Amino acid sequence: MIVERLLSPSYRIRVLNMGKFEPGEIVDGFRQRGAYIMEFPRDIDPELAIESFMASSYGPYVYVLKFPKGRLFLARHTTWVFEKKWPSPERYIARDESGLKRFLLKEASRKSMILMEVPAMLIWGVVWWLIWKYSREYPLATFLLFFLGFLLNDLAKVFEYFVLGYCKE
Repeated sequence: MIVERLLSPSYRIRVLNMGKFEPGEIVDGFRQRGAYIMEFPRDIDPELAIESFMASSYGPYVYVLKFPKGRLFLARHTTWVFEKKWPSPERYIARDESGLKRFLLKEASRKSMILMEVPAMLIWGVVWWLIWKYSREYPLATFLLFFLGFLLNDLAKVFEYFVLGYCKE
């Protein structure tokens, strides 16, 4: 929450895992509210499909709807679209269009997901290595990390935001 206020993202992303729902009624609900929605095609290049989605839609609110059997829908709107019966979404923020594109590639393609997760793992690896190094040299650091550990999570989110272009809200 603090990170979101400081970074002022251009896009807000919600990932909804709709395992219990059928795509028909959800897709129609998005369309009735004026959202642009597209089923992600599996037969063409994922990057091309995402470029097409971004070029043909507008709005700062982006939705990734995951249904059973690997069906994936992308939606975009100028306001929030949500109903109480839907599961709680995973929330992300994106800095710009390239960050949004990276995030959507990560969600749509397993190969891209693996390639996109490497920088995040490197960031967390450096953070944990620094913690381990300083906790061995300074025992007081371990005590302080216990009480101030929430700051490390926000710091890692800021690094992810500036390196990858997106982070978890």
